[in-house]
Amino acid sequence: MNGGEPLEGDLEITGVPVVTLEVSSTASDGAFFVYLEDVAPDGRVTYLTEGLLRALHRKEGVGDPGRAVLGPSHSFMRRDGEPLEPRKPAELRIGMQATSVLLRKGHRIRVAVAGHDASSFARVPAEGGLEIEVLRSAAFPSRVELPVKERGR
Repeated sequence: MNGGEPLEGDLEITGVPVVTLEVSSTASDGAFFVYLEDVAPDGRVTYLTEGLLRALHRKEGVGDPGRAVLGPSHSFMRRDGEPLEPRKPAELRIGMQATSVLLRKGHRIRVAVAGHDASSFARVPAEGGLEIEVLRSAAFPSRVELPVKERGR
């Protein structure tokens, strides 16, 4: 996939991007890894930043009030866990690592989604088959919020 439409002008992203995934899964939990990428006109892809969230920990607004949080706040505590209902839509808001980057006119922005990062994390769920669908419709609008500052067009 090439990403969105080509940028009409240079675009500066500075801050914490947030990806909202509307998903359906065959499992009650899963790991969701999101990668923000710059796609050059020649097709070259450059990694910009990333975020991750286990679906079980998607409940928001339960973070530690004594800790500064950039992006969505999740407690990651067992008592706040919300298993997915298999094959039922659910929303996951995933804060990415802060970044500051200038994207050039004609480039595209792409969000890549993965369900596993074998080099860093154990698979969730650990065994068995798993089907994940990222929903993209008016009723279930998966999207990315970018902290941007437009540059000269």
